[in-house]
Amino acid sequence: MSVEAPQASRAPPWFRARRGGWRRVLKWGLVVVLAFEALLNLALNVGLVPTLLARATPRTQVDWHSGWWLWPGPVHLRGFFVRQRDARAAWRIDAEHVDADTSLFALLSRRVRAEGVRARGVSVRAERMPALEQSPARHPRAHPWDIELRDVTLEDLRELMLKPVRYVGPGQVKGSVRVVAGQRLTVTLESLRLSDGTLELEGRAVARVREVSHELALDAIRPEGEEKRRVEKFDGRLGVKMEVLDLAWLGALVSREHPDLLGEGAGQLDAEVFIRGGQLAAGSRVDASGAPLELRVGPARVRAPWSVHGEVTEDGDSGTRGVLRMRFAPVHVEGKAGRVLEVPEVSLTLNAKMHDPDTGTQVTHELHVARSRPVDLRVLNAWMGKTFRVESGHATLEASDSSAGQKTPRRLRLDLQTDLVEGRWAETLVLGKASVEVDARRLSLHGKSLGLDGSALHLNHVSADPPHTTIRGWSGRFDLPHARLTIDPAELEAHFSARFSNADPFVAMLTAEKKLPGFLSPLLEARDLSVAGQARMSDAGLQVRELHAKADGLELEGRMETARGTTHALIYAKVGVLSGAIEVKPGGTHVRLKHARRWYEERLSAPAR
Repeated sequence: MSVEAPQASRAPPWFRARRGGWRRVLKWGLVVVLAFEALLNLALNVGLVPTLLARATPRTQVDWHSGWWLWPGPVHLRGFFVRQRDARAAWRIDAEHVDADTSLFALLSRRVRAEGVRARGVSVRAERMPALEQSPARHPRAHPWDIELRDVTLEDLRELMLKPVRYVGPGQVKGSVRVVAGQRLTVTLESLRLSDGTLELEGRAVARVREVSHELALDAIRPEGEEKRRVEKFDGRLGVKMEVLDLAWLGALVSREHPDLLGEGAGQLDAEVFIRGGQLAAGSRVDASGAPLELRVGPARVRAPWSVHGEVTEDGDSGTRGVLRMRFAPVHVEGKAGRVLEVPEVSLTLNAKMHDPDTGTQVTHELHVARSRPVDLRVLNAWMGKTFRVESGHATLEASDSSAGQKTPRRLRLDLQTDLVEGRWAETLVLGKASVEVDARRLSLHGKSLGLDGSALHLNHVSADPPHTTIRGWSGRFDLPHARLTIDPAELEAHFSARFSNADPFVAMLTAEKKLPGFLSPLLEARDLSVAGQARMSDAGLQVRELHAKADGLELEGRMETARGTTHALIYAKVGVLSGAIEVKPGGTHVRLKHARRWYEERLSAPAR
């Protein structure tokens, strides 16, 4: 009985040697592949690629905490971030996990090619920065880094911040990016979708985002030898639907000194914006409205429902036309004593004509303040009733202004007009009309004070019967280059320059206790006086400092106070070659003709009583 030899043992020696060689090749090949994969993952985790990129693009930093790559499969990164510092801004993108199909061989030629980029747990932050010092334009590198990311998806968006605005909530982004270091930036944002998140401003919730959708195409190049990029393409669309919360956050933007300036006013916003060539395109629109917005200035409250409507339409072959209208109606002003003023409507309309970017945008405005309901001026008695008490009279407020067709903008003016007002200054009955012009462009808020620089007060048809004299048909205009109205407690301080039709107010002041001194008789004939000074009016009375008045051959200077029916005045007068001083105070009047100037200055330096 014979036993056959194994099949392998019967193979020729040359075959067995070849098979052993293949095994060694496979074994060593596997060792090489494993060594290559190990070296590749070692390079991935020691920061080799970020270091090379940082040397080529010092304003751009790319890094990650850890990663692994089973080549030729996708690369997996953890704790990834990219940070960019531009001339006037900085931005950063963080992601917890990033997966991408990447070309290894492209890296050898200073190129990054990645497809199917998936990033999860993403945060995006951007903020304005101080301008960097401009360096001389350099010639571009012969072989700059070329980074191209295609089919990018950002999932599980955690945060999107354009400082100081921040969105917190779910979102998703799809698109592609290509960057040629120092030469070109191309961004294609196929879609950005946000929903059911919160919009914050400086850490304060200002809106609940219901839906945001966005598409964008951007291509910017930097020509050789130039420092600034040139935008070749900038097209996009943005759709927004959100609930606007309490508008108190607007108060902090308007006045840091008075952050609680505004309150209430919650509402809705729905907008769709189209961009073509970096400009608003036809079809863009915005609609918003809300509950009454409250403006708080001391004890005063201004309340009004608000609405905004805007749209962009075609303007023939010349470009596009945009209109934005903000409307408040009705407007109620309330104080401690209740409702003070009601204005049916206040609206501001902005009109813009948009041509090509080189010609810029022409913007005009139209302000409309409907005539208010008549205001009973007796409400002023709570403020000035101890000095001047209104017994009857009404006023109305209105304004209208347009810059359309004007080479230089016209003054934006609010007008307050009264009918015949009857009141009492101490025991003297006074009749007259008044109008106030307020330069709305120069209105400003300082805590509980309202700046009224550039305002003017007109008094006309003034009649009164003070002691020892009579006033009939007097008129005067007061220009207030600097003025401030404090709301609580109520007080008006102003520098003024004025023009009086005659000197009747001075005659009435200087004859409060007895007849006018003889050397001041030219006051009775003076016409068209120029007057200047500083005034303060409050519940305590009226004070005038640094008073100066001039007419033909007549000069006056001094100070005066009047409160609760009493007058205290100190005046130095020069009439031709004559001069004298007079002091009027409760209980008597003192006239000084000898050394009048010295006596006047001594009295002037003494504290006012």
